[in-house]
Amino acid sequence: MTIAILPGFSATVQDDSPRSTQHWPDGVECDESIPTPREFFGFDIGFRHLAHAQVADYVRKLAEVSDRISVEQYATTHGGRPLLMLTITSQENRDRLDEIREQHFKMTKPDASEIDEDAIEELPAIINMGYGVHGDEPSATNCAPLVAYYLAAAKGPEVEKWLNDCVILLDPSLNPDGFNRFANWANRYRGVVPNPDPAHAEHNQMWPPGRVNYYWFDLNRDWLPAVHPESRGRLNWYHDWKPNVVLDFHEMGTNSTFFFQPGIPQRTNPMTPAKNQELTRKFASYHAKALDKRGSLYFTQERFDDFYMGKGSTYPDLHGCVGILFEQASSRGHVQKNQDGILKFSETIGNQFTTSLSSLRATSAMRSELIQYKQRFYRQALKMSAKQKVKTWLFNCEANDARLKEFAMTLHRHDIESYWLKEDFEYGDETFQAGFTLAVPSNQSEYRFLRSLLMRKTDFKENIFYDVSSWTLPLAYGLKQTRLKKTIDADSLVRFSPLDFAEPANKSTVEFRDDDLGYFVDFRSDAAPKLLGELLANDIKVRVAKKPFRSKAKTGQSNFGYGTLSIPLQIQKDKRDAIVEILKSASNAGASVVPVAGGLSASGPDVGSPTFSVIEKPSIAMVIGSGVSAYSAGEVWHLLDEQYRMPVTLLKQSRFADANLDDYKTLIFADGRASDSDLDNAKAFAKKGGTVIVIGKLTASVAKRLEKSPKNDTNGSAKDLASSDKSKAKKDSEEPDPIQKPFDSASNERALKLISGAIFKAKADLTHPLLYGFTDPELAVFRNHAEFLKPSSNPYCNPVIYDAKKPLMAGYCSEENVEKFKGSASVVVHPTGRGRFILLADNPNFRGFWKATNRLFMNAIFFGDKVNPGR
Repeated sequence: MTIAILPGFSATVQDDSPRSTQHWPDGVECDESIPTPREFFGFDIGFRHLAHAQVADYVRKLAEVSDRISVEQYATTHGGRPLLMLTITSQENRDRLDEIREQHFKMTKPDASEIDEDAIEELPAIINMGYGVHGDEPSATNCAPLVAYYLAAAKGPEVEKWLNDCVILLDPSLNPDGFNRFANWANRYRGVVPNPDPAHAEHNQMWPPGRVNYYWFDLNRDWLPAVHPESRGRLNWYHDWKPNVVLDFHEMGTNSTFFFQPGIPQRTNPMTPAKNQELTRKFASYHAKALDKRGSLYFTQERFDDFYMGKGSTYPDLHGCVGILFEQASSRGHVQKNQDGILKFSETIGNQFTTSLSSLRATSAMRSELIQYKQRFYRQALKMSAKQKVKTWLFNCEANDARLKEFAMTLHRHDIESYWLKEDFEYGDETFQAGFTLAVPSNQSEYRFLRSLLMRKTDFKENIFYDVSSWTLPLAYGLKQTRLKKTIDADSLVRFSPLDFAEPANKSTVEFRDDDLGYFVDFRSDAAPKLLGELLANDIKVRVAKKPFRSKAKTGQSNFGYGTLSIPLQIQKDKRDAIVEILKSASNAGASVVPVAGGLSASGPDVGSPTFSVIEKPSIAMVIGSGVSAYSAGEVWHLLDEQYRMPVTLLKQSRFADANLDDYKTLIFADGRASDSDLDNAKAFAKKGGTVIVIGKLTASVAKRLEKSPKNDTNGSAKDLASSDKSKAKKDSEEPDPIQKPFDSASNERALKLISGAIFKAKADLTHPLLYGFTDPELAVFRNHAEFLKPSSNPYCNPVIYDAKKPLMAGYCSEENVEKFKGSASVVVHPTGRGRFILLADNPNFRGFWKATNRLFMNAIFFGDKVNPGR
């Protein structure tokens, strides 16, 4: 057999093994007018790691010279890099792209659209090829220019059939910021002779790794929350096209081989049709044949699952599509030793290229079946919704339409319709307030996805998960949910639109006058903390009410709760214009602003009372470095920087010992590890009056250390703050441990005891400063570890504790761990000297969308100095 060497992927520089070129199909000629990767870059694909700018420049060049390709920028990353989409197809398809897209969209709305069955039979399939959502899995994005070149330049009947049968949406880099971070690292340590030693710096990247985006998030988990511009842009085009196939290219450990889906059959999302898995297995036969020809080792139906709906290979499965995950053993750098000898970067790219082509081959061959499947998927979804007892879901959030708008916008990004009530609605003995209630009908084509979003499953046939076991969106947003067995009349509803963000559902009509004494701000709205941050950033004096009160306002007497903000005007007249401008903007965003009529309250503390405590301007530092979870730290950084526009100083662990902490009021330890010396520094900081916030399982080791503190450091018994009750002496009456268990069950047994990601019910003290603005004492918290905190013996130091009867709300948790939650604490305050440690055992900022608890974290920043009991 003659093997044609691919232009731009030759082995002449770094690899003289003919095996590395077997991915190029036999006898394929190329259009010489199309520049090869080698001609454009000056070296072969795989010789060095491409930078993102090189990839972007090359695919743009292909779009200039090839009539098969067009390119558009669909979003911009936090780091300012372009996200590009290549549309690749035949000229005949290109001439009717809008018609093709419209026909595919109609199939997803069978209740509202006339569908031309004959036209559908002739439709090309839509396949999205997505490369490199994890930036340090470089074979994916380095493969993308190779695939684009092949589709632009290759000649012959097979590639022409692909272009006629398919519209190919090729995304060369889903994570440009992370990809560029890793490419710089790998190229920095590449010698003239590549070093395969796993200990070499090239194979051990810096912190944070290239896996994550600009703010250190895993974008492959962001399909559901859609927090970042990369994901939001992707969802926009996704729901414009509703593709038939989505390819998701990844890497895994160096000592592995190659994986393609289907994954473990038992770990499939319950809303995914069986036909989806059947089609995935058909695709697998094409991959296996291509990889056998190449001589590559591979596996399937192991290790990886298809359960969490927010991953790139699972999200499509709930939208009438077939999502396929590929995992290639990673060389990380240019060449690395592994258990089979030497793994070369060029080989890893070769496998990705091979399965890219086998996917196109399969999509072309299965075109009609894939299109019919999508059509049936959406028709069946409407039939399923018609059979359900629940016809409408109502979601409400007291005095917080800003939260509801965020929720509705997330639904909108997933093509799910929601509606505002035009007027108050009564159901049973409950009244749902217009402006603070959102209605979501079950009768819509994305019913399967909607049901999965709302799922509160706690019993599972398979209890081992590759990712989280629960993601219930209303709980994440802290919303009350009511199921109606009736459809609300359309005349009583107003459909949510993204334009609602410019015009709040409950817009304030406050008038600002020169003789105003000041203003009260209801702290229940999500717009209020952002307002507070802006006021403090402008050195405006603000007080917080530590008790409820009733005060005369210019609109009449009003009741105000814990956490109400008071902005006095007469003592800072020079800042009146700035105050009014900020308050007007916040009012339009949903904050409730009320002018003060007088200093005397009708009941409760007066406006000048010490009960209205002055809020200090935040100054925040966070420790970062190799021992810190990049995810947890990134969630904090993103929340403060991107959402609240509050600066946070990132202190490297290596320099923490020398940092002058006197410049800060709040010190944050994200999840991960902290050395004894770091905690000693933090303790000294707290003794001087600072607030130390600790997140996640790190709280357990911190609590242990605080347990050893002298008794005069705290207002409660320090030993009662101990934690991590990992093992207890067994009672004499208990059965002894078995002396032998099957070895191959060890990893599964360990996984069953983990908490991979579940939602728990906690009881919140709404009078506590950490809970200012909260309205429901039942709090949904997210937990992904099995370390536990015991409550303090001081009852004022336990603002959030887990439900003592039934703590598990959604997701998997072993019975043993469920018992441990009962009576343990979610949040513990540890007074230390003049300051305090605030231990947050759960993740309040999970993946940037856990609105139910990120306010708790922000309150720890704003009101941390007010949580010591007796002060």
